[in-house]
Amino acid sequence: MTDDATDPTLTPSQVIGVAATSAASEATTLQPASGKLPARYALGGALGVGGMGEVVLATDSQIGRDVAIKRMRVAPSPGAIARFVREAKIQGRLDHPAIVPVHELANDDEGQPFFVMKRLTGTTLAEILAQRTFSRQKLLRAFADVCLAIEFAHSRGVVHRDLKPANIMLGDFGEVYVLDWGVARILGETEERDATPVLANDDQATEAGAILGTPGYMAPEQLRGESLDGRADVFALGCILFEILAGEPLLPRGRDALKATLEPVDARPSQRAIASDIPPELDEVCARATQLDRDKRPTARDLAMCIERYLDGDRDLALRKNLAITHLDAARTALAAGDGEVERSTAMREAGRAIALDPRSSDAAALVGRLMLEPPRETPPEVTQHVNALGEVTIRQKARVQAGVMVAFLLFAPVFYWLGVRSDALAALFAATVLFELFVMLAFAYKRRAVTNLDAYLLTCVNGISIAILARLFSPFLIAPPIAAVSVVLIVLDPRLRWGKILLITSIAALSPWVLELTGVLSRTMGATAAGDLVLHSPLVRCDLPRAEIVLALALLTMLTFAGLTARSIAVSHRKALASIELQAWHLRQLVKR
Repeated sequence: MTDDATDPTLTPSQVIGVAATSAASEATTLQPASGKLPARYALGGALGVGGMGEVVLATDSQIGRDVAIKRMRVAPSPGAIARFVREAKIQGRLDHPAIVPVHELANDDEGQPFFVMKRLTGTTLAEILAQRTFSRQKLLRAFADVCLAIEFAHSRGVVHRDLKPANIMLGDFGEVYVLDWGVARILGETEERDATPVLANDDQATEAGAILGTPGYMAPEQLRGESLDGRADVFALGCILFEILAGEPLLPRGRDALKATLEPVDARPSQRAIASDIPPELDEVCARATQLDRDKRPTARDLAMCIERYLDGDRDLALRKNLAITHLDAARTALAAGDGEVERSTAMREAGRAIALDPRSSDAAALVGRLMLEPPRETPPEVTQHVNALGEVTIRQKARVQAGVMVAFLLFAPVFYWLGVRSDALAALFAATVLFELFVMLAFAYKRRAVTNLDAYLLTCVNGISIAILARLFSPFLIAPPIAAVSVVLIVLDPRLRWGKILLITSIAALSPWVLELTGVLSRTMGATAAGDLVLHSPLVRCDLPRAEIVLALALLTMLTFAGLTARSIAVSHRKALASIELQAWHLRQLVKR
């Protein structure tokens, strides 16, 4: 697209072989060019067709290479012919690796002009940005080459006036090309303009008429129709750099860009792409290149040098220190506003940016260390949820230990029969209770949902029934008390549970048989002789010596074993947690160490 609605120049996609039809060609029916070219060119298929021109593939038989030939179509106006020839001459005079060379400018047998160019293969920057197929470093290196090519054109007195991603191509073998010089201007030359600007339908198309260029990439002075120089191209380069870094255009597309171009805009890509970690040097150069005041813009060479310094690892230390101070002040302001989750999160983020920009800043290091090592007054919900999740793991571990205790009790069933069972009913009741508690323990150990206070009360009640039966069978003060103590310890290790109620339920379960014995509801399991000797009576088993002593010794060893394993497991978990916390604290201290 060019400065006239009937201009024969084509878009970059047409030059590289992608068929396209412009808005002008859709509105006008034209016949293909009929003039014959010199015999040395064997024509192939069309690479693209525009409103008044076409690009065709050809083979130069004299040299034996593929070329692209751009030629006029039927009945061009004298003005269109003049602009066509001007485009070829401008492109041909710019002898630079990033500008497509023109091999020949001539007329066909009907006197219509054509020019022969290098045939390109590659992908436009617009397509690359849409597909996100290249790394940032590769795009920045290509962009630096584009800046130097534009600086070369400026040194030859040529302003491109239509720089945009669609007019930049990355070749298949590392080449970089700046395309479509159809609206380029030679400084010092006068040019004819139409009276009324016309905006094409395509958001990416070049605007025709008095205003030349593509909305969203045109400089403000270009939109106002003022005289232009290379600084207009620099504005477009800044817009392209912004799009490379932020992943989105700086300005809107189409007609909305016309108003936005004349208004101040925050051209720092870091403000649009917060998660992209955009270096401050590139942030600053984007803002400079897109200044409304063109006197404040750098040259295209300055842009290239800034990009190359960044890619070479050089950093603007003064700029980074100033930005670090700004972020540090923001962190202090946020922390001064309060010690809540939002304030600390903002302060941590800003302080982290400060220390990333200036690793030697002792103030930033001290603030980061304070935020990391001093806990907030209120625990953040995410931390509470994580701690609760770890508590669930601990509960399941304890449930598995208690399930092991129940299995051990079941293993004592043969021992009871070895002693001699007095009541099969009591033995069956005890076994049923132990089996039920084992089922509950396994359910707690392997269920997926969180354990609630209601679950804990249910567990305590079931466990209390077992303790009450043991208190009845072996007297309230023999076997039941240590088992009750271990059960309470295992349950109340979770600080979320109401341990007072659990302790009350377990105490009632352990002492209720004794109270019932005192009130005469149950027969006594404990007595004393006239000489003051303690006598124990079990309604379940006969206590023949030494069998009873062996059973009691085994029961004692079992309880000690499970108590020891439980305490050991808790101690190991606690030590691991402390070690993990201390290790993290040590790492944090090293991170912020001055």
